[in-house]
Parts: sequence; structure tokens; C-alpha cells
Amino acid sequence: MLPHQDWNKVSFTGPVGKAKKGEKAVQDAHRKGQEVETVRKHGAGNANRAPPVNMRKLADDDDVVPVAELPHEFRMAMQKARVAANLSQADLAKRINEKQSVVNDYENGRAIPNPQVIVKIERALNCRLPRPPKEKKLKQNEDM
Repeated sequence: MLPHQDWNKVSFTGPVGKAKKGEKAVQDAHRKGQEVETVRKHGAGNANRAPPVNMRKLADDDDVVPVAELPHEFRMAMQKARVAANLSQADLAKRINEKQSVVNDYENGRAIPNPQVIVKIERALNCRLPRPPKEKKLKQNEDM
């Protein structure tokens, strides 16, 4: 036998794996007579805080901004053009690289008009669809 070799039996004791966390682990350690150190951290996690002042102002704001809607003519023209092209909503969605729910929302009038999506739909269907009316900007008279 060589001098650097040790053939005696070696046994390891102690925790195996990750250290346990939680109230149950602390109670188990107390029962076994082990030393337990608990540290309560403050300020960690998701603290309940009041929303920023700007969010409060936004929530308290009474101004209702009208949302542009798709006219009935647009929805019907889009649906007729899609059926004439023999495409399902899913097929049209693949062609314009959007979700099928987007095409469904446009046909049912639930979508907010996006000119880029409308242009993609027109190219995929190879037709011109009636555009939704543009919103008029309110001009304020400045009297000084």
C-alpha cells in the first residue's frame, strides 16, 4: 500500500442538497437540536405602494377620448373580398403576418383601425377597401 492512500471507511453527515427554507424547515431543525439562524429581510419583494401621482391624475381624469371605429362598409367589404379570394381568416392572417384574432376583430368591428394593417390586408386581398374616416383635430382659439 502506498503512503498517500487511505483505505479507512469515511462517512459524511449533514445536510444533503439545497438548504431548506421556510417555517417547517425551521421547526424540523429545532426538533433535531440544530442551530437555526433566521433573518427577516425588509424592503424585498413586492411592497404595497401608492401609485405615482401621474397615475392618480390619469385615473381621476374625466375626459373621455373617443376611439375610432371601423365603419360597417369597411367590415363588409373586407369580408366579401376575403371570401372572393377564397381565403379563411387564418389564411389571410398568415398572409399579412398577423394573428387570426386580428382579422376576426377587423371583420367584427372590434379592432381599432391601424393604417399599416389595413394596407397589408389590401395587398393580400388585392383590392382597395373603404377607409375609416380620419379623426379631426380640435383647434383651440387662442385669444390673448
